[in-house]
Amino acid sequence: MRIQRSTEHRAMPWANGRGTSYEIACDRGNDDQWTWRLAIAPVIVDGPFSLLPGVDRELVVIEGNGMVLETDGKTLECLPGEVVQFSGDASTYARLSDGPIVDLGLMMVRGSVVASMSVVTDAGEVIGSRVVIALSEKVEIEVEGSLQQLKRLDAVIHEDDGAICLMSGVIACLVMF
Repeated sequence: MRIQRSTEHRAMPWANGRGTSYEIACDRGNDDQWTWRLAIAPVIVDGPFSLLPGVDRELVVIEGNGMVLETDGKTLECLPGEVVQFSGDASTYARLSDGPIVDLGLMMVRGSVVASMSVVTDAGEVIGSRVVIALSEKVEIEVEGSLQQLKRLDAVIHEDDGAICLMSGVIACLVMF
């Protein structure tokens, strides 16, 4: 288990050059390629998402009032705290609902890995979480019998299959299958 403070997330330019994301975790190899990646991204203005052929995406708005994605002929309403899924193959355009947002995004190379995100608001055991991100100002979790205090956007990178117990606060979890 490793705690990564929000100030330690790695700044990375978007593939389309229109913004910056802050990488929390990925499985980047020596060739700088990844099969999954989890990052936070501020979205300040309406605009296109990066095309990522062969990549499945999940996104949850963690700050702000939401946005609407026009993707592959469909409209996806992205409300705070609700995970949406879409393909990186499709041309996707974001329209902010009421001002800037910050999202948490999961990208997975199709056929290489299966994972999902969820937002957890109730205290209790969270089984199988590979990464936990604090969404409220203060979060208290228990990992491997040790109580940990997290601040907003801090992360716990957890390599084991052991459970994490949410004691207080709101978290997002990445579960690998």
